Amino acid sequence: MRIFIKGGVWKNSEDEILKAAVMKYGLNNWSRVASLLVRKSPKQCKARWYEWLDPSVKKTEWTRDEEEKLLHLAKLFPTQWRTIAPLVGRTAHQCLEHYEKLLDQAQGRDTDESNDPRRIRPGEIDPHPETKPSRADAVDMDEDEKEMLSEARARLANTRGKKAKRKAREKQLEEARRLASLQKRRELKAAGINVARWKGKRKRGIDYGAEIPFEQPAPAGFYEVGPEERPTGNLRLANISLQQIEGVRRDEEDSRHRKDDRRKLDRLKKENLPDFMDKVNALNDAQHFRKRTKLSLPAPQLTDTELADIVKLGAEGGALAEEAGGDASANLLANYAQTPQTLMTPMRTPRQENTVLLEAQNAIARREQQTPLLGGENPQLHATDLDKRAPAAGVETPRTPNPLASSLVPVGSGTPSVKGGSMTPGGASVGGVGVRGVGGGATPGTGSQAGGMTPFRDDLSLNEPGARDLEGLSKLRMRRLQSEIKDSLASLPAPVNEIEVAMPPDGQMDDGNDQGEAMEVDMEEVIKRQEAEMERIKEEERKKQTQVVNLGLPRPFLLNTVKLVPDDLPDGPGAEEMLNAEKMVHHEMEALLTHDALHHPLKGSNPPKKAEPIEDFSLGEIDSARETLEEAVSSEQDSQGHEVEDPHRQKAWDEAIAAYIYTPSSRKYSLLHTVGKAERISSHQKSIEQLKTYLARESKRAKKLEQRLETLTMGYQKKAKTLLKSIEDTYNDWVHRADEVDSYRMMGQQESAAIDKRTSELRTLLDREKSKHTSLQRRYASLKLMREELDKILFAADTAPSTQMVDGTHT
Repeated sequence: MRIFIKGGVWKNSEDEILKAAVMKYGLNNWSRVASLLVRKSPKQCKARWYEWLDPSVKKTEWTRDEEEKLLHLAKLFPTQWRTIAPLVGRTAHQCLEHYEKLLDQAQGRDTDESNDPRRIRPGEIDPHPETKPSRADAVDMDEDEKEMLSEARARLANTRGKKAKRKAREKQLEEARRLASLQKRRELKAAGINVARWKGKRKRGIDYGAEIPFEQPAPAGFYEVGPEERPTGNLRLANISLQQIEGVRRDEEDSRHRKDDRRKLDRLKKENLPDFMDKVNALNDAQHFRKRTKLSLPAPQLTDTELADIVKLGAEGGALAEEAGGDASANLLANYAQTPQTLMTPMRTPRQENTVLLEAQNAIARREQQTPLLGGENPQLHATDLDKRAPAAGVETPRTPNPLASSLVPVGSGTPSVKGGSMTPGGASVGGVGVRGVGGGATPGTGSQAGGMTPFRDDLSLNEPGARDLEGLSKLRMRRLQSEIKDSLASLPAPVNEIEVAMPPDGQMDDGNDQGEAMEVDMEEVIKRQEAEMERIKEEERKKQTQVVNLGLPRPFLLNTVKLVPDDLPDGPGAEEMLNAEKMVHHEMEALLTHDALHHPLKGSNPPKKAEPIEDFSLGEIDSARETLEEAVSSEQDSQGHEVEDPHRQKAWDEAIAAYIYTPSSRKYSLLHTVGKAERISSHQKSIEQLKTYLARESKRAKKLEQRLETLTMGYQKKAKTLLKSIEDTYNDWVHRADEVDSYRMMGQQESAAIDKRTSELRTLLDREKSKHTSLQRRYASLKLMREELDKILFAADTAPSTQMVDGTHT
């Protein structure tokens, strides 16, 4: 016999049954809810609902405010977690668990330690299974679990049981009883009998169920009603809907725009695919999502003039301090050699203290405190502001200081500092540098620089605002400044050393100025000069290059395929000299070709590994050689008496090209008359193969271009076909209409010609009908007179026999 102990881990099926049972039976009938669950008691079902399944239970991460509230309430209500839970908005078990977690963090203890006594070890029973997530159901359930599910399904789905029918019947009887009572009271009230609904002692005051408080009865008789009884309608609001009054919602407007964009993209995809692909690529581009804004920098706080003045002041002060060498001069002259180490603006916002951690440490100290009966010292608690629950008055939240705050202080500000500052008159000192208008000491400050200028570094506070602009000061101000300067000079100590300065004559001063040291050149100017020099060198190198490279003319891919020097030359006087000269020219040409192939290789070619160095000529020598060549050409033209025309040049070029043929066996060009028949055939075969390859490549390229052209112009072609068809239909319609117009015009002409004839025929027919109608009317009148006469005769004949019968009776 199996014995089940109610309790244990909750499963998914049990959670779902519990939810459905709560929906059916409510939150006050836990016994009936637990009857659906075989292994759970009513108390466990109630705990599971309020600790986990209730929708109001928060299972999210704890916020800082919740942690502070938890620590504060734990100090006020120790161990009263049922009281603390609704105030924090969590369950009691969640509050206790997170409170212990905060204490562990304050002690620096790891929450995942294996030796933590609060962890459940294998074989132990969880004391709070209702606070843990449900476990997944097994694939093969037990028989009792299947029976529990089927019973719960049947009971929860049964809405027509005995009890349900009885409840519905009682509810219907109660409703009928109420309606009968209401009908009876209405009939009695109509008969003038008022029956009180509630029997009992009448309370003092107004019965709001039977009377109308502060009622003003209407006067008896006829009276003029106010404007509220005859409201006038506002015609402006007659045809306005609620949506127009509330306005257009932003989400609906965005949804409508998105639908329009999708519809437009679909239509563009069908009509013009290339534009659609361009738009899609533009939307997918990374630069599309990043909006590049214009760089906006603030105005410089330190101008070039002020920087030069500061450098001069520092240099002069250092020189005087070195020359004097005394303590008195050192006290009066400040050291401006280096920038102060203390920065005006901190690198980041000051870090705030962790109040949650401090309060958790305070809770641990209070928990471990001994009883006062044993004595001992009280624990040292950290001071936090959780008791106040609001920032203390006068305490500012730490924030990053504004480096430009000094320029916002009004000039002449004389408010003493409330937080303490430098006691030096005239302003505060930041890192050894006197800054007026920042901070301020006990003596009122002199204000900041007007217009946001960077103040001078003034350790002795000798600079006054506006000291650089004395022209605009009043006379009284000038006198006061003069007196202050005299008093300051009078308080100086006696000089230790005497310095005499001898001024040179005017001429020597001028010579010295002329022979002075040269001004140091700026680095930017040096870089510009270097770039200009490099450009000049590149331009010279470009001019020294061959015209084939400069003009981009075609060059051979293989250098050893051309035989420049012919095998046979004409004999005669000077033939050897001509041969030597031509060899020299061809040798120089080969050297230039190799040099160009090495330093300016063609795309797809194999440049040589090394080349014979060529002689470096200057630009002047190259220009002179070009002039000599031009003179030779002009003299040759003068000797022939005419210039070489373009057709003759083209003919000579074609003959020179036709004199060479490419031989595949030797893989070079040779003269045509030195090549045999077999080599010529192989050369032509090689040319045919190259032409086939070129033709296949070009046909493939043309096919791709055709496909691209078809892709780009497919929409236009369809549109052109549609337009042509509409033009053809329009033309056919026009021809049909023109034929109809001609037909109707001809019919009109024919009808206009036949109108007179038909009119005369109809008029004749009308006259005939009129005459016939007149004769018929006359005959009708004669027949009518004849009928009247016959009626009279008949009436007289009927009257005579009756008169005779009456007379015979009387006789």
